[in-house]
Amino acid sequence: MDYSLVLRVIGILLLIVGIVLVWNPELVSKQAVPENTFAATERRIWWGLIIGFGTLLLFHHDLQPWMATIAATASALLFGLLVARLIGIMLDGSVLKQWINVGIELVMLVPLVWWYLRVRS
Repeated sequence: MDYSLVLRVIGILLLIVGIVLVWNPELVSKQAVPENTFAATERRIWWGLIIGFGTLLLFHHDLQPWMATIAATASALLFGLLVARLIGIMLDGSVLKQWINVGIELVMLVPLVWWYLRVRS
């Protein structure tokens, strides 16, 4: 079996697990849902790292060159956090502070993706 195919399958599984946990974080945590909309969305955010790792394994398979791997890792993890935040906003409700965080993450993501595309070739 091809090494990149195994990584892609693991990436797809991590994406699915991450999305399920972002959608329903109470599957693994029995904490009460906060009444504060901001806090309710924030409880979902860290599961976005699983989405980010899945995205990384799905699209980036080589460790060399190191700069491309660092850029891909940072981009994928930030993308996972952004996806989790947007799902949280959709499910828990919109708060201005969450949209400010979305804007900050997008501003950070654009140069990371540009850096990845530049050092990849």
